[in-house]
Amino acid sequence: MTPAPATDFGGRPGAAPTGGADPARTTGGPAGPRPRRRGPRSAASWSRRRIGLNLLAVAAAIVVWHVAALAKNNPLVFPTPIESARALVELVQDADSRSEVLITLWRVVVGFALGSTLGIAAASLLGSSRVAADALEPVVHFLRSITPVAWIVPATIWFGVGDASMRFIVIYATVFPVILNTLTGMAQAARNKTRMARVFGAGRLRTYRSVVIPSAVPYVLTGMRLSLGYSFMSVIGAEMVAGSDGIGHLIYESRLFFDTPTMFAGILLVGAAGLAFDRVFVLASARVFRRFYCGQVAR
Repeated sequence: MTPAPATDFGGRPGAAPTGGADPARTTGGPAGPRPRRRGPRSAASWSRRRIGLNLLAVAAAIVVWHVAALAKNNPLVFPTPIESARALVELVQDADSRSEVLITLWRVVVGFALGSTLGIAAASLLGSSRVAADALEPVVHFLRSITPVAWIVPATIWFGVGDASMRFIVIYATVFPVILNTLTGMAQAARNKTRMARVFGAGRLRTYRSVVIPSAVPYVLTGMRLSLGYSFMSVIGAEMVAGSDGIGHLIYESRLFFDTPTMFAGILLVGAAGLAFDRVFVLASARVFRRFYCGQVAR
């Protein structure tokens, strides 16, 4: 009889039997093609190449913008990049304008932190209790379908015009992506790991803390990264509709004086701030939570 091929714990054929020797190690021959590891030089060259591609894309976007503005030939409607850059420099040099920028950024930071914390806590409750999940799932999907802009006027009635209402809008925009991504990560926990933890005597709480939550960390960070972008979008909309300060109010106020270059300068400032926050978040999460990525790269 032909012996059946050996299988590993996953049932895949071809694995060495338990307790047997690896043929490649005993004979000294290669066991198959090894994955190529990116060395320091190749990593540095790829980083330079990526930066070069990013700069090339930015330059192409500026050229397209400039050509479109020249074709429109009306700076009150569509300013050129040069005019917008001049307005941006004036915006940064003005002390009052800098305070408007700092107000918006502080609202984003506070609302994003509170919304992420609330989202993780809510997802932990829903993921640990089937009764809570079944009861609150319709509520979560109902609320996440409502745009944060719809809550701007009620928020100003409840909290007044100011930081409290603006932060409420940011928290509302932040919490639901974190909840959904955290629940997805918790559902992706490998069943063999949870079973192994139970076999070795871990209770339900310890299994949840040691297996389920660590497997959800990359998903949690993805939800937080999405929510960071939503924080900027929601706070600008809230400041434009019901704000008395901030970048959104500055952009909206510029239209009253047909100061389109300043309007575009504010838009550029929001995009640059959002990009900087995103890069800092990715680098910090990749460094702090490196062990949860299991060899994957946070980009």
